[in-house]
Amino acid sequence: MIRWISTLAIGALIALVIGVQSTPLGRRGSEMQTRADVSGAVLAVGDAFPALALQQLDGTPFDLSSLLGHRVLVTFERSVDW
Repeated sequence: MIRWISTLAIGALIALVIGVQSTPLGRRGSEMQTRADVSGAVLAVGDAFPALALQQLDGTPFDLSSLLGHRVLVTFERSVDW
């Protein structure tokens, strides 16, 4: 019984992946196209980070200057949710 449920769940996930790719949500475009759309957004290691207006989860502003002297890894990722 559990094998059948697992098989159905995996089949449904595969169908969902195939189905979403053909919708506007699934069309992410190539990496080159994305970089061209956001020119100048790529920084090299050691470059100064641009000023950003960020908020913490509670809504209070977050100042990047509080991170001076610390190593920070910032990643931005595209998602189908945007």
